[in-house]
Amino acid sequence: MIVSFAIIDGFAADKPKKGGTITIGHDADAVGLDPHLATAFASKHFYEHVYTGLLRYNSIMELEPDLATSWEKPDELTFTFRLRKGVKFHNGKELTSEDVKFSFERMKDPKTGSPWKSIYDPLSSVETPDKYTVKFKLGAPYPAFLTYLGDVRYSAIVPKEEVLKRGNLQNVMIGTGPFKLVEYLPGDQATFVRNEDYYEPGLPHLDGFTLKVIKDEASRLAAIRKGTVQLTWIKEIQLAELARKEKDIIMAKTLPSRHLHFFFDHTKGPLSKMKVRQAIASALDRKEFIDTILLEQGVLSTCIPPSTVPYVLSEEETKKLPFYKQDLELSKKLLKEAGYADGFEFTIRTSTHSPDYVPAAQIIQSHLAKVGIKAKIEQLEWGVLLKAFRANDFESMIFASVWFPDPDGYVYGWIHSKSMLNVGGFKSDRIDHLLELQRKTMDLKKRIEIWRDLQVAMAEEIPMIWVYAMPQRNEMYRSNLMGYHAMPNTSRIYVRQVSLK
Repeated sequence: MIVSFAIIDGFAADKPKKGGTITIGHDADAVGLDPHLATAFASKHFYEHVYTGLLRYNSIMELEPDLATSWEKPDELTFTFRLRKGVKFHNGKELTSEDVKFSFERMKDPKTGSPWKSIYDPLSSVETPDKYTVKFKLGAPYPAFLTYLGDVRYSAIVPKEEVLKRGNLQNVMIGTGPFKLVEYLPGDQATFVRNEDYYEPGLPHLDGFTLKVIKDEASRLAAIRKGTVQLTWIKEIQLAELARKEKDIIMAKTLPSRHLHFFFDHTKGPLSKMKVRQAIASALDRKEFIDTILLEQGVLSTCIPPSTVPYVLSEEETKKLPFYKQDLELSKKLLKEAGYADGFEFTIRTSTHSPDYVPAAQIIQSHLAKVGIKAKIEQLEWGVLLKAFRANDFESMIFASVWFPDPDGYVYGWIHSKSMLNVGGFKSDRIDHLLELQRKTMDLKKRIEIWRDLQVAMAEEIPMIWVYAMPQRNEMYRSNLMGYHAMPNTSRIYVRQVSLK
């Protein structure tokens, strides 16, 4: 069974109060504000309050209508959406189906240079039968289509005339969301005010909020403890635990959605042999990572994290996967069969970018030493590490992932033999077939079964090791802040429902 964590505060029955402002402590500045162009994950946390999409995820990651009031699928290749009437952009213009059509065609246009172009490659046309109806036609079955529509990072609707006038929206934000941007000071803060024309009745409750850039972890912790910020997150578990002990701070719990990846170069050397990778997996005590690094705030994970419902295996099923339990004798046996009875040496490249990377590498190092494998740890600056990864300049590498709306996002790019992101060179006809099959299977029950098979296949062939899963961030807020829900994808769109006690 997957355990879902509920957020509990003492004010659930209180009636929301109108007015007031809050300050949110954020760990990084935006790198561009145009939702169709900005690739930085931090940018989303700025523009998600200003832009909205046809659909959105609720706090338990179910899709629900947003700018659309309903949708239907008359056949496998057609999706028809009915739009809310009377929705206004922040410039006063009414949103129509033409803006929806323009937004998706803009992301698909190679001249735009949108990083989301490939997501909508299966989209063949967007039709506008009338002012409030949009019809999407696909060139092939694409089961991930709706899931991407639910995240504003990949599906923000922008005003056509503003883009045509300005060229892009990298320095302004003009959407249909609950808040308007009134001032942005790069590197410092962004100030938002309530959108009085927002389409959800009674929302937002706040007069506005400030998104304050505080890059230092300890400084964000001090700010939430003092009350100078009312909402923030901490990456480092040990620091987050200090905040958890404060009586006026609530620590939010969400389903884990972040993997720690242990990548391998499959093109040469011992790591190219499946039995060697199986031996490495068998040597690891995964519970030690969770207990010591994550202070029990993590879980075992397959190739997709627990937040990827309904596709992910249960925790009990995950425990029973091949090579998930530490077995040093099996590890030694597999090494002998692979021709490395006396072990071998290799290098793990990683970074201090996230506080769990180096400690995880050190635990791996200690576990492998028990079966005669010598792992050397090399720490690189974050940008250098990513450059080395893209260039396939590694024997093995450790870093984590971000959240994806669909299970395909966690796996296909890293693993499929023909993917440009498969820099490790992994090849498996069996896994390629399953990955291709899930991409064209529209029936949910059948697609779930394919993903069950994929999770078993990944555990057996080990294209990489998913060491553990954990929440993307340790999010916390002051106890006088009501109506907030943390989400596994780190979205803060529930600020629209926040009120102050």
